[in-house]
Parts: sequence; structure tokens; C-alpha cells
Amino acid sequence: MPDVRSPYDIKRSRRESENVLKIKRLLVALGLKLGFKVAVEEIPESELGDLGIRHDVVWYTEAPDWYSKLLEIISLREDLEPEYKKLIQSKLKLRRHLYAAFEIEGSDLMTKAMKGDISNLSKWPYSVIVVKRGVEEAKEESQSRGRYVEPIRNRFERALMEFRRLHGPNNIVIASFSDIEKLCKECGITL
Repeated sequence: MPDVRSPYDIKRSRRESENVLKIKRLLVALGLKLGFKVAVEEIPESELGDLGIRHDVVWYTEAPDWYSKLLEIISLREDLEPEYKKLIQSKLKLRRHLYAAFEIEGSDLMTKAMKGDISNLSKWPYSVIVVKRGVEEAKEESQSRGRYVEPIRNRFERALMEFRRLHGPNNIVIASFSDIEKLCKECGITL
């Protein structure tokens, strides 16, 4: 859903919980308040075209004027390599530039799937994986269920650090649902 105008435009899909929907709506509301164009469940607009990965929430900015002008200048050169010329032309067609991407994980995942999320977000300027529980949430859930429940955020953190050792730095952070709720509250966002 491109160019979302209200968090209430977001409807719950069959496979997501009410908590995931709440976090998605909070991220939409926060992005709109901060002045971004916001999209939900969309393949990010980039030179990757249809090869891009769909993300739960994406915040966009418009390209700065200087960058658009530079691309135009470059595209007019006669000596461009054909493949590079296609790249520049694809960048010129972009209406917006990805600023931040969010993946919201409302269930427990295998480590392999975690690394897939990390890989999918690794190329964007700001990337956040939001998971349902950290240590505090796991304690509460363990008490209510009467059995141990793993703090999934910590396993994601370990997977991220392993990914960084193998592939180098990236801009990904791992947050719990309560971290996002606190951020939104501090920014005056309530739903």
C-alpha cells in the first residue's frame, strides 16, 4: 500500500496478530508525523525494480535537488558504459528514496529466517527489525504461561552480530514491540 495517509488505513491481514497490526500502525503514524511518505507491505522503490524485497513499513524521502541534478548531468554524457547508463536512468525515474525500512516479527523464528530478515534489510540507510519480546516481555509471558518463553530479541541480536562478522557493518537495529511503543509515546504518538 503506497503513500499511506493514516495509520487506520492499515487493515489486519489474516496471518498477523493484533499486536503486529498495532506496531505497524504506530510506525506508520510516527513516519507520517516525522514528515516521511509511508508505504506498507511494498517492495521498496529502488533501482532493484522487481528484485526488491517487500517490507512491512517503509519511510521515504524525496531525492535532494542536488542529487537529481547530478544524475541528469551524468545521464547526458556521451561516454557512459551502456550498463551504467541504464543504472543512472533507473535512478532518475525514482520518485522517492528509501529512508528507513521495518520488518515486524510477531512470532518465533528459526535463526535461518532471522538471518534472511537481516540480509533483506542490510542495504538500507536505517533498518529496524521489531520483534515481539525482549527479556522483560519474555519474563511476563513465561509467568502467564507457566513455562519458559525465549526472549526472541536477544537471539536476533546474536544473529545480527554473526551476520556483521561475516558481511561487515550495516545499519540494522533490533527492537522489541515495547521499544517501539516507548519511542512513539516519547514522540507524542498514541493510537
